[in-house]
Amino acid sequence: MDPILPIIFFLVVASAVALLAAKRFIIDNSDFWFSMGMILADFGKYEMAARCCERAVRIYPFYVHAWNNWGLALLKLGRLEEALERFDEALTLNPALGEGWYNKGIVLEKLHREGEAKEAFERAGSLGVEI
Repeated sequence: MDPILPIIFFLVVASAVALLAAKRFIIDNSDFWFSMGMILADFGKYEMAARCCERAVRIYPFYVHAWNNWGLALLKLGRLEEALERFDEALTLNPALGEGWYNKGIVLEKLHREGEAKEAFERAGSLGVEI
């Protein structure tokens, strides 16, 4: 038997194990996708940021900050109704999320729903958000 064959076999098996670990860490990791969304948003890549946050909440539906940041990306894209839905989901999961109320207020203001916007801003203020 050629001595190189066991080495090649070992390398193939090690590569397969590494790929499985990478899949678990990257593809199935909501924190990875949330972080990628934040980085992309910082670079103004809001469409990709929205998709990353969407991926994060598909993996972990209770990821409040991913819902909130998904809404922010949609807000930047001018997709106000969708952004409002994402903020509402974040606030359903955590009604004490001050930044969520603030962001919701911004969207409501842009939708000319001033009364609701005022209430959202007041709620944000009561939760410690500077307005």
